[in-house]
Parts: sequence; structure tokens; C-alpha cells
Amino acid sequence: MSRLLRTLGYAVVIVGLWSLYVRLADVPAYLLPAPEEVLGALAGLVGDGTLWPHLLYTARNIVLGFAGGSLIGIALGWALWSSRLLRELLNPYLVLLQAAPKIAVAPLLVLWFGLSLTSQYVLILLLVFFPMMAATMLGLRDVPADVATLGRLLNLSRAQYLFKIQIPAATPALLAGAKIAVIDAMTGAFLAEYLSAQRGLGYLMILGNTSNDTPLLIAAVLVTVLVGLTGFGLVSLVERLRRI
Repeated sequence: MSRLLRTLGYAVVIVGLWSLYVRLADVPAYLLPAPEEVLGALAGLVGDGTLWPHLLYTARNIVLGFAGGSLIGIALGWALWSSRLLRELLNPYLVLLQAAPKIAVAPLLVLWFGLSLTSQYVLILLLVFFPMMAATMLGLRDVPADVATLGRLLNLSRAQYLFKIQIPAATPALLAGAKIAVIDAMTGAFLAEYLSAQRGLGYLMILGNTSNDTPLLIAAVLVTVLVGLTGFGLVSLVERLRRI
């Protein structure tokens, strides 16, 4: 409860400073509208039902991209951890892929896959899989030696050893990686919508920008922030529940 009140207090301070700055500095509305104008734009989006299809579209892409990227990252992380030869073969390419700026890769995906969901999902997967892969390798590396020895003494199969010993031991690292990956999934979804979508919160931002509707643009940004905080909060909740 105290954390919630503290968060609300921070929000009140930010909005207060925002409102004060706009009035004292006489900032034009097209540069930075007052908080009540943004709230009005947000209320309009909610009231006429415009927000919900865009929000659901973005949320669906984030969830599917995060789930798919996590599965790929965990599987690839386990494979790289298990095989030194595979690490030596793939590591240079994986690092090169991760180092490439996604803002530059995104137009190529649109060129290759067209203005479709495929290009959007591929971009999200590219952003999500790497932190999950790194978290998996880190978690598997840190499995306690006595736990590993116990697994061998119990004569567990490779699959049993993975799911009963390795995955539970690596869960803290996986959850830490998931916190990064869920934000990356959100970033990928919005970037993809900027380039190729006709729906979504990213599209609402473009609509506000191209129509010089700054309240709409900022309202879409605020909803985007809430979506990111929600995803991060859900992963944090799972992490806390695991400790109980």
C-alpha cells in the first residue's frame, strides 16, 4: 500500500510540475499541451472506443512476441550452454545480430516480409530472444554443484534433469532476463507499428504526430508507458510469488 501511495505521489508531483511549467513558461500547446488537454484527449479515446482496438492489437503482439522470443531464447540458450562447438560456431553471429541497430533492421524486415504481422513479429522476436538466451546460459551455469551431482545420482534422463533440476535452478536468472525482454517486446511492437501497421498504439502516435494533434500523441505515449509498466509489473509479481 505504501509503495502504491508513493507511486501516486510521484505522479502527482510530475503532473504538477508539468502544469506549472506550461503556464509559467507560456509553452505553445502544439509543443507541450497542459495535462488537462492530454487527459481530455485520453478520455476522448476511451469514450468513443477508439483506444481499445489499438490497445488490444499492441498487447496481443507484445504477448505473442514475448512468448515466442522467450521460447526461442531459452531453447537456444540451453543448446549453446550444452555444446561448446555450437557456442563457438554461433556466438559471433549472435553477437553481430544483437549489435545491429534494430531501427536499421526494421525496414529490411518490411522489405522482406511486407507490411504484415510477420515482419512485426520477427522484429519483436529479434529483440526478445537475446536477453532470454543470455539469462538461460547464466542461470544454467550457476546451477549449484551439489544439485547437479544429486541429479546424476538419481539417474535422471536428460529431459528430467533439464525440467526438474536445471530450469528451477535457473528461474531467478530467467525472471531477471524476462524483465528486460518484456520491455524489449514492447519496444519492438511499437517500432513495428511505426513502420508497417495501420493499428496499434504506435499507429496512434503517428496519427497524432502527422495531424499535429499533440494531446493525442502524448496520450498515446502515456498509454504506452502504462503498458510497459504493466508487463514489467507482471514479471515482478511472478518473481515475488516464487519467493513466498
